[in-house]
Amino acid sequence: MKLDVLAIAAHPDDVEANAGGTVLRLIAAGKKVGLIDLTKGELGTRGNAQIRTQEAFLAAKMLQATLREQLDLPDGFFAIDSTSIQKVAAKIRQYQPDLILTNSPDDRHPDHIRAADLVVQAAIKAAQPRFYTAATDGSSQTAWSTRSIYHFLQDRSYKIDTIVDISLYIEEKIAALKAYQSQFYDPKNTEPETLISSAVFFAELRAQNAFFGRLSGVAYAEAFSVNRRMEMHSFFDFV
Repeated sequence: MKLDVLAIAAHPDDVEANAGGTVLRLIAAGKKVGLIDLTKGELGTRGNAQIRTQEAFLAAKMLQATLREQLDLPDGFFAIDSTSIQKVAAKIRQYQPDLILTNSPDDRHPDHIRAADLVVQAAIKAAQPRFYTAATDGSSQTAWSTRSIYHFLQDRSYKIDTIVDISLYIEEKIAALKAYQSQFYDPKNTEPETLISSAVFFAELRAQNAFFGRLSGVAYAEAFSVNRRMEMHSFFDFV
């Protein structure tokens, strides 16, 4: 199956929190978008792997994503080695995305940083004909070159190359993110509090999207950095 966009992130809910509006906008424009979680987030303070997996597939349904898969790399301990690179490169070759969305290389969470590096390295290897990966039926896969990789901006880095207007999709984004009920504010939950389980988290997220929106004159936006120079045929492509 050929996808237009493949969003690959370290944990379930990374994509929804940081690029959920962009995914919704792409899908509304007729693009096929797939989601891949490198891990199941099993080291998360709240919930567990089984609960988060159920929440992840519910969120994917709410986003109307074409598919969601999980690679079962170890949360907190996945390495950028030949095994993990082959796993990610195989998915890139399987779905042949023109565009990849992934974590930021500058972030407070080390898993996010490693995920960004892993995805870039896997995309490079996926484009090399002599790098071997196997399809699900065991046959050798052909090389695939993804045009661009965009890193969604999270906690630290504001090296902004691209801003996507998500004003029409902010409520759907928040709703999809709330599918991860185990992770967010619940006064009845006795598990330890985290940065995202505080009562003010969603207000903070809206404020961040409003800040990105203000930079481009819209109500809400998501921001991305990109690892290649932008090509255009006319300055009006960006108006």
